[in-house]
Amino acid sequence: MYLALKHLHLTFVALSLLIFVVRGLWLFMHSTMLDKKLFKIAPHIINTIMLVSGIILAVHLGMKLGEHTWLMAKIIGLIVFIILGVGAFKVRHPLAQKILWVDALVVFAYIVSVAITKSPMGFLN
Repeated sequence: MYLALKHLHLTFVALSLLIFVVRGLWLFMHSTMLDKKLFKIAPHIINTIMLVSGIILAVHLGMKLGEHTWLMAKIIGLIVFIILGVGAFKVRHPLAQKILWVDALVVFAYIVSVAITKSPMGFLN
């Protein structure tokens, strides 16, 4: 059960990154692909499955936020990633879009580094 949950979670982490990068590139190329309903809905479905699988995985392993500070760091990082990502696609100023998008990618990398190192400092260590 553990391995299936872990692989499900990691698959949707990779899909989340992939669709975020592709949508960002389309944003900067002013592609009409961003207007397609599929690409407006897909990130929400992918990120929901990623989040739910992560929560189920943590519960399955008996993790508690207070005992695992790195898990809390991942959750806070995810909230920051969502805010930056939404901002990148909502603001209309091209420079702000690029800054928010790159910042979101850095936060995503931080979240992955926290998951790998099991340290709230992640790559900042």
